[in-house]
Amino acid sequence: MPFEKGHTQSTGRPKGSTNKVSKEIREVSAMLLQGQLEALQEKLPTLKDSDYIKTIGLLMKHVLPAQKQVEVETVNHPTEFQIEVIEKLADVSNEDLDNSIDEWVENQRNK
Repeated sequence: MPFEKGHTQSTGRPKGSTNKVSKEIREVSAMLLQGQLEALQEKLPTLKDSDYIKTIGLLMKHVLPAQKQVEVETVNHPTEFQIEVIEKLADVSNEDLDNSIDEWVENQRNK
């Protein structure tokens, strides 16, 4: 029987819930690391600096949640522009204003 839209009796795992196998693996891994905690505390200080940093980095992968990559769109805002101060808008005619706008747009296209 194919899937029917609106079917309410689903036996699947609810969205966002953890997989039982993954949960068990995490629990067993935590128990293993806890059992090795004293050995780790003794061995870590004896490692070379580079090996120590690598080891800490590898252990952090299992402690901290994984980061997801997020793409961010960058907007290129104009960085060069001129500001012309107009004391009173009434002093400028509509024709002069239109011509100034047209000239600015044309200059932007020619860049």
